[in-house]
Amino acid sequence: MSSNTKFELDTESSSSSFLGDLGPPIRRYPYKGTKQFLETVKMELNRQQEEFEASEWVLFTKVNKQAFSRDFLNSDDSILQRCWNSYDSSQHLLLVKMAVSRAHEVTAHLFERLFFDCLKPMELDYSLRSFGAATCKAENGSAKQPDCQFLPKRLPRARTKKWPSLVIETGFSESPSKLMSDARFWFSQSNGDVQMVITIKISRSSPNIVLELWELVNDMVKRQQIVTISKGENNRVYLSGQPLIISFEKLFLRPPSIPKETDISLSGAMLRMIAEEVWEEQEF
Repeated sequence: MSSNTKFELDTESSSSSFLGDLGPPIRRYPYKGTKQFLETVKMELNRQQEEFEASEWVLFTKVNKQAFSRDFLNSDDSILQRCWNSYDSSQHLLLVKMAVSRAHEVTAHLFERLFFDCLKPMELDYSLRSFGAATCKAENGSAKQPDCQFLPKRLPRARTKKWPSLVIETGFSESPSKLMSDARFWFSQSNGDVQMVITIKISRSSPNIVLELWELVNDMVKRQQIVTISKGENNRVYLSGQPLIISFEKLFLRPPSIPKETDISLSGAMLRMIAEEVWEEQEF
């Protein structure tokens, strides 16, 4: 890394956008080109390894639409194409994840596998498409990459394929503002096409996981369900709020048509399986 590079923190914030209200411990840096970007990311990666409580996110300010399209969205550099997570065009903010951990990947992939297992008794596991972390771009230029996203193969007339019906977002010890920004993006930028968002918050320092289900209710982003999983003395696992219920109608964008088509229920046993796999990776 060049010793002459200045890593300037940008402390300005705005609550008028889905990324604007993100505060500490997420650090802000004004964007000054790809060289400065990569050097800043490298510095923050080193800081994350040295400081246990350092955020896994960094926010770059002053990234205009042209720079985002040229340097990230349509970049010839595969690293720059993949490293960003969210772009807020109204405030020119780019959110970047420092590194993807094995625990993070275990959570996303195991949730998806168990989720599809719940669809098998309805014979609908091949009626839903999974698009992983594919980029979703709004008309105003904002964009985001989720951890998982799902959309039925058969859509109502005039329903676009651009947006999923269900999104999963996973992260470590996320602040309430980060979780709200995730949900706010999906509901507002999709104009309500996204029906549900599930956020999965994993604690770095202790065996604790929180799953929250968000929906748009009367034009307000509302948390509809919360499930907590923790490990106590003698490795006893505690759950509250289970099962996690996913609306059939909101997922498939149609009401159930036969008796075996019901809301999807991720049982306490399934959620415990996810938690134990994650904690094994975290060595808890």
